[in-house]
Amino acid sequence: MAQGSEQFDLVILGGGNGGYAAAFRATALGMSVAMVEKDKVGGTCLHRGCIPTKALLHAGELMDEIKEAGNFGVLVQGEPEVDWGKVLNFKDGVVGRMYKGLSGLVKAHKIELVEGEGKLAGPRTVVVQTKDGERALQANKGVLISTGSVPRELPFIQADGDRVHNSNHGLTADSIPGSVIVVGGNYIGLEFASIYKSFGADVTVVEMLPKIAPAEDDDISEALHKLLMKRGIKFKLGVTVTGATANDSGVEVGVEKDGKPETLTAERMFVAIGRSPRTEGIGLEEVGVETDRGFIVTDLTYKTSVDGVYAIGDCIHVPEANWPHPQLAHVAYAEGQAVAERIAGQDAPIVDYVNIPHVIYCQPEVAAVGLTEAKAKELGMEVVTKRYAFSANARALMLGGGQGFVKTVAEKDGAVVGVHIIGPRASDLISEAMLVTSWEAYPQELGVLVHPHPTLSEVVGETFLGLAGRPLHGA
Repeated sequence: MAQGSEQFDLVILGGGNGGYAAAFRATALGMSVAMVEKDKVGGTCLHRGCIPTKALLHAGELMDEIKEAGNFGVLVQGEPEVDWGKVLNFKDGVVGRMYKGLSGLVKAHKIELVEGEGKLAGPRTVVVQTKDGERALQANKGVLISTGSVPRELPFIQADGDRVHNSNHGLTADSIPGSVIVVGGNYIGLEFASIYKSFGADVTVVEMLPKIAPAEDDDISEALHKLLMKRGIKFKLGVTVTGATANDSGVEVGVEKDGKPETLTAERMFVAIGRSPRTEGIGLEEVGVETDRGFIVTDLTYKTSVDGVYAIGDCIHVPEANWPHPQLAHVAYAEGQAVAERIAGQDAPIVDYVNIPHVIYCQPEVAAVGLTEAKAKELGMEVVTKRYAFSANARALMLGGGQGFVKTVAEKDGAVVGVHIIGPRASDLISEAMLVTSWEAYPQELGVLVHPHPTLSEVVGETFLGLAGRPLHGA
């Protein structure tokens, strides 16, 4: 025990989604909690990720809707104008209100919020450098690491917030560029590509794999590619980025495909090649915590290689899961609550990573849960699928055209194992699908459920009816 240390049941390193979820659950179970945060409670998701990004996406969606308002009989004189400063103020206002509410909850839960940079000084001790000096925190039941992640950098050029941006810079940039090259065709890259396009930029997405949104079902990725191209976004797929240079007028990005080099130019480059764990300099090596490529290795209960040290969220690797660990805010929430319950001596269910829903909030939205058709076949399943288009749904047509579809994958004569959506408000529709795949529901059971009319949810229901062999509107 460190001499002069302050005593707590649980000390949490990191006040993002996972950290504060664990803190709230732990205090509800009667534990005393100290939470160390060097920036602001809420972490990346609230301040530099999920929340501000979606606020900008919504503003961009409004821009697109105003441009198409004439199709609904609403006449708009000329092109709508953008006050980018007010867009940023709107985004900051949403973040500010959420931060104020979260800060109030931290106080209400009587969590000791320690502002400063923390480091493991032993299996159950965290030392924090604060503005007023050093504080030693003793964790009698355990230390929880929830330090999150940071944007990955290209090896040959760093994001500086000038000509080369990452997701942090993209949320605070004082302007929308006339043209932008987005490096990376997955979640973050596609969401920012959608934002830039909505506000008038010329957008080119560069992706090293042969398809965008590579984790999605093949039919979804193909449809998304086509619909984004229809919006005017350009793509370079299956290419390697070989270099990049910035100059006074913009950036030059070298790419290569099949041995053929090409140089792309734009006012700005946006780098979205994934996120790295934020684990350097927090005392892992000194204490003996096992890592893999910087990620903290844990078991399914979030125990690390050192007794009394746990880890959750974007910074972990869970080999026992036999499934890629999702770097998602709602995953961190679930892990934080589960680990707090275990530290308190309770049983907690193992988080089912296969049936975690995920969303790409571009326009059109993509949402999915469970297995893709290809993954199900890879696992040895004989599968059947059913698709139903939003173009056959009245509510979708009312919302502006009915692009996209729902694809449901089921084991032959068995349960639904995956639901994949591309289209309007996919993010709001996926929760029903999560229940379906998590509870291993059969199409025959789902076919008796009645969806309200007219709603987008009927499209999901039509796929269940089709798999049950009694389609209502589909074939």
